[in-house]
Amino acid sequence: MSAFSKTAQYAGLTDLPPLVARAVALANELGFISCCFPEQGRLLQVLARGRAGGVIGETGTGCGAGLAWMASAVGPDTRLISVEQDATRAAACRTLFAALPNVRVLDGDWRLIEPHGPFDLLVLDGGGGAKREGDAPADPAALGR
Repeated sequence: MSAFSKTAQYAGLTDLPPLVARAVALANELGFISCCFPEQGRLLQVLARGRAGGVIGETGTGCGAGLAWMASAVGPDTRLISVEQDATRAAACRTLFAALPNVRVLDGDWRLIEPHGPFDLLVLDGGGGAKREGDAPADPAALGR
């Protein structure tokens, strides 16, 4: 039985921001099936607009779809920091977002995001795969403004 592909939910959509479309293409290229749903991306876009000019953090970059939704909603005065534990995906996302100096993709454990806060918006994603046994969860109050 094959796993459900959230990335496949983007098939046939023509109204995507160009950066989101490129992130989804990257996900398809790498066989990544866990992009945020398009509806979740649109919500991230609205939330990011509400924090324009601030600092937005995300854990679990994946192939960058959620980050692309947010980056498409704000200008260069908004810093976006995302962390991805998979080195291949992190490197691919750094290339994807290379033209946006306000977007930074870190390679490693979710804790790498802590020094970049406090955050005006913090998206804790990643499905729990980056947590180790005995890890305490992230404390949003300590990471936010």
